[in-house]
Amino acid sequence: MSEIFESAGAIGHGSAGPAPLAGTHILLGERDRETAARFATALRELGASSVHAVDSLDAFISAGTAPPSPVRFWDAAVWDSGFGGPDLSLGRVLEVWRARHPGIPMVVTDDAPSARLAVTALRGRAADLVARSDPEGLAVAVARAVAERADPLGVEGSGQNSLRMLVVGAHPDDVEIGLGGTIHRRAHSGWDVTVLTMSGGGNGGDPAQRRKEAHRAAELLGARLLMEDLPDGSMADDRTTVEAVERAVAEVAPDVVVVHSESDTHQDHRAVHRATLVACRKVARLACYQSPSATVAYRPNRFIELSEVDMAAKLAAIDAHHSQAASRWYLEEDLLRSTARYWGRFSQTRYAEPLELVHERNAVLV
Repeated sequence: MSEIFESAGAIGHGSAGPAPLAGTHILLGERDRETAARFATALRELGASSVHAVDSLDAFISAGTAPPSPVRFWDAAVWDSGFGGPDLSLGRVLEVWRARHPGIPMVVTDDAPSARLAVTALRGRAADLVARSDPEGLAVAVARAVAERADPLGVEGSGQNSLRMLVVGAHPDDVEIGLGGTIHRRAHSGWDVTVLTMSGGGNGGDPAQRRKEAHRAAELLGARLLMEDLPDGSMADDRTTVEAVERAVAEVAPDVVVVHSESDTHQDHRAVHRATLVACRKVARLACYQSPSATVAYRPNRFIELSEVDMAAKLAAIDAHHSQAASRWYLEEDLLRSTARYWGRFSQTRYAEPLELVHERNAVLV
């Protein structure tokens, strides 16, 4: 199988503006001709000019190096993880592709995407992982990967080289639970992301161990970690807490700050929220993430879509908190996934994380 599916333009695109994949060329590694045709149709409907389908790794890599006429370059690639054999493992394919074609995003397809495969895709820096039974989902994932390649900040015309986000949590693992997927998504799209953790979490275990776990989690998400040493369990929205956040704000100069919500039953979370509001009164945008202890008064009005790879990164970061993961019911994977699935319905994606916007003074997007 080696053919180019030509497209005259978008079909069924709901927007009056340009189709998301208008003018793009997509390379598709797919073992089944009928599946390849369905993928090509879905990609054409979003505006792809051509989809070149091949059914072997050699042809895939070769086409990546020397695209067939009339294609000059690829805007994205799609790889079917179901190709068999030890030399065709997903990790190896991603490694080879990244080495030979840096900057061209790859979306991976699979018959039944698993958490294990998502972790492999994450480590190989795949743009997304999508079920082979979902051509429309694949097309959307490819469009998202192409858009992020062209405008990695997600803020077209912002005039900034890199946006900066500060995420504040009272304890180690707070930000990973509430915003881990978004942190990964933004950090790997060019944002400079810093996590500020206000305590060593001494009430939940050995602070030294928890600090090591926090550093590892931040590393997995692609963020930098700052840690304060406020008393776990008795934080207050006083001058000490405000000044701790102000130090981070002065160092990071964030465009966006995200913190616990006021609507939370944990006293430390509420104190950190209030102190952050004071410390960040001049920051352009401030929003709140959802903690396991958030109440029904938490009212999100923004939803950040997550890919399967973002979700895998979030789960890996939470798992890095080994001292907590085995004993906290709210860290169970099925709950974390189902929560993200629930919020995904508001952004019409599989997974999402909610945000409660407090204020915004310009067009910066979280």
